[in-house]
Order: sequence, then structure tokens, then C-alpha cells
Amino acid sequence: MAVEIGMETENGAENLEEVHYAKIRELLEAGRIDEAVEIFDSLEPPSAYAVVVRLSSDERYKLFTRTSLSSLAEVLARLPDEVLYEILVVKGVDEVLRILRSLPLDEVVDVLEKLPPRYRSKLVEVMPKDLSDEVSRILRYPPESVGSVMTPQVPVFNWNTKVGDAISVYASRDKLGLYDRHHYIYVVDDGGKLFGWIDVKTFLTKPKDAALKACAQKPPVVVEVSRDREYAAKLAVDYDLLEVPVVDHNGKFLGAVTLDDILDVLVTEYSEDLLKFGGFIEAVRGSYIASPPLKLATRRAPMLLYLYAMNAITGSIVASFAGTIERIAILAAFLPMLADNSGNIGAQASTLILRSMALGEVRLSRADVLRVLLKEMVVSSLMALILGPMALAIAFGVVWFTTASTAMALRVSLVVVIALVASCYVSDLVGAFLPLLLAKLNVDPAIASAPLITTIGDIAAASVYFWVAAGLLLAASA
Repeated sequence: MAVEIGMETENGAENLEEVHYAKIRELLEAGRIDEAVEIFDSLEPPSAYAVVVRLSSDERYKLFTRTSLSSLAEVLARLPDEVLYEILVVKGVDEVLRILRSLPLDEVVDVLEKLPPRYRSKLVEVMPKDLSDEVSRILRYPPESVGSVMTPQVPVFNWNTKVGDAISVYASRDKLGLYDRHHYIYVVDDGGKLFGWIDVKTFLTKPKDAALKACAQKPPVVVEVSRDREYAAKLAVDYDLLEVPVVDHNGKFLGAVTLDDILDVLVTEYSEDLLKFGGFIEAVRGSYIASPPLKLATRRAPMLLYLYAMNAITGSIVASFAGTIERIAILAAFLPMLADNSGNIGAQASTLILRSMALGEVRLSRADVLRVLLKEMVVSSLMALILGPMALAIAFGVVWFTTASTAMALRVSLVVVIALVASCYVSDLVGAFLPLLLAKLNVDPAIASAPLITTIGDIAAASVYFWVAAGLLLAASA
């Protein structure tokens, strides 16, 4: 069976992946495994990845027993933990090692970090010594550190080396595939400390008899190997760099965080922040499609339990004003509207502040914190001016239509507007200030999730609403 794959548009490629997935699954269910493998092996790596994560575990097992996995080699490090484990169980250590030896060092480390410790150790033990030494050195760094994503496989030369000699060595090593993707030649002094770098194009055009130290320029920034990997990615964005040099605390050159790693870090960190903001205490790594329901449920349940307990506060507040509600039952009609509005305002504020912090626009200085709070006070005032008249009109109309009492409609409308204005200020300021406070306490500000901010807004709205109602309406009816 021959399969032809041509150039496709984005939607066309997605449709083609669905066609391949449906066909491969159909063949696997029919027991025609060899035909399924032939189609799978003909796919480009991104398409093969899309197919694999959509197949069930049993279907993947049938496929992995016959395929060489050549179509998955380039995307092996992106596969979810469960799929990598299945590959290791089905193909064995030797076959996985064969694939790993064809990958860049940083991708080898990415794969190993996703495997259970005993399998990781077994793979490192059977690796060639030079590879196992490099891998073991990188695995010593914490997973979130710069050291875990840097690559030492970049061109490095002593500062006294002549350009002609360096070009000769560079060409031979590059031909052997000993370098990861790179854009710079790194120059170090006799002690191994980073002296400077030269972009590859400039390097190849310099006079052959010139010493590298006469050609190198000092990089705009360097990053220590122990820093958080997100910091390195931010440096690359701030300084518009294709690579970020990595040094130890003494300035000795260790490697570089290259463009592909920078992009991976940005995507990963953005995904984790998005999940935390959505109410996940622990990020769900890997593919959603490939994740089993039990894993998703155990990740989602903790925050839901926590928020449910917090919502008990709102319930207690409402229950404590049961007498007020019994006397003026129409009050209950406006609580959901006020609670949702305050929650939405708080979520909007926290989203804007988190985005500004991620882009480096808002820092944790006293001046910036005061600037944020003052700005949000003004924003809250303007939103109250916009929302207040609408809330007044809706409340008046609903109450008058229900009770036919103009006096009651005016009193309830006044309570609704006062509660709305107060909850606007509280929710907006909490939503803006909480991420800043968490960051100041060295806690990930993304934990200030939308569900949490919404719950705090609900509590604020319910409290203000019924206190104002008890103070104004019952006093007026006494």
C-alpha cells in the first residue's frame, strides 16, 4: 500500500491527520497490523505524533510491536510520559537507546526525565561512556533550571586559536553531527571562562590568520546554570537573542540555551501558568488527548475541593441573613448577578496583571505596586459608573414588575447598586494585588487562579449585599 503525502495547508494537514488516524485505527482493529504500520511509517513526525496520542493504549501496543519508530524519533521528547513508557516496555532498552543516540543531547535528557527512575538508570548504564557522562551531568540539574535545558553541544574554541584552524575543526565536527543547532561560535579563555561569541556567518568570513579573541564580541547577557529556565527564555525575548550562553557561578562556559529550547520553555511555562490560572494545583504534563481520565480527575479534584470549602463561606453568609431574605425575598434574585459580576471583574484584573508581570511590564517594586493599585482604583470607579446605571434600571424593573411597589423597587435598586460598586472595588483590587503579593512571597503568581478570584469575589459580593440590605431595607421597613 503506497501512501503519498504532499504539501498541505494547515486545515488540510489536520484533516489528513484525521484520515490517517481513522485508517490506522480501522486496520489495527481488523488485525491488519502490517498495513497500519506501513501507513504510520510513511508519516512525517508531527503527523505521527498526532496519530499516536489519539490511539488507545491497546492500539499503540499493536502498532509499536511492528514499527521501527523512525517516524517518531524527531518528536520523541514531546511524547507524553505514558506513551514513552509504553514504547520502552514494547521495544526494550536496546531499541530505545538506538533512537536516543540519534537525538541531540538536550532531547535525550528530556526523554529520560519522563521515564520512571529505574528505567532511566538502566538506559544511562548501557549508554556509551561519553554520552552517559554528558547525560548524567545534565540530569544532576533540577528539572526547572537552566542546566536542564541547555546543550553543551555547541562550538567552543580557545581565544588564542586562529580562525583558519577553528574553521577546519568546526567543519569536520559539524559534518559528524557533533553540534546541536546553533548560531554562534563561543570563545573561552585559558581557564574556560566565556570571553565572547561570534555569529557563524561572521566567523566564516574573518581573516584566517586572525586570533578568535580579536574577532569575538561580548554577549549582551549570560545566565547562570542554576537559574530558572523561564528566566533564560525571558532574557532571550528581552534582548532579541537566538541563544543564551550558560555559565557557572565562576563564569566558566558550560553551554547554551538554543532557540528551539527557548521556544519549548516558553510554550511549557505558558501552558503551566494557563493550567494554574484555570485552577489546577499541579500541572497536567503531556497531551490532554493521551491522558487517562483518572489522571485528569486527580489533577482537577484538589482545587475543586478547596473551592467548595471556600464557597461554604458564601453559603454561611447567605444563611446568616435568612431572616432578611424571608422578609424581602426578592433580594435573592440579584445575588447570582452580583456574585458573577464581581468574580468576572476580579478574574479580568488578575489576568491583566499576570500578563503584565510575564512581559516584564510590571515589577515588584513599591512604585509599580502603587501604580497598579491606583490605576485599578480609577478603573473600578469608571466600571462602576458604566455598570451602575444598568444595574439600577434592571433591579428597578424586576422589583417593580414583581411587587408593583415603586418605593420597594427604589430601595432594592439602591441596595443592588451600592453592593455592585463595593464589590467592584473589592474584587478588582484583590484580583490585581493577589498575584503581586504571591510573587513577592516567591510563590507562583499564576496560583491566583480565575476560580479562586471568582470565589473571593462571590464572598465580597454576598457580604456587602446583605449587610447593605439589612441596614437600609429593614431600617426603612421598621
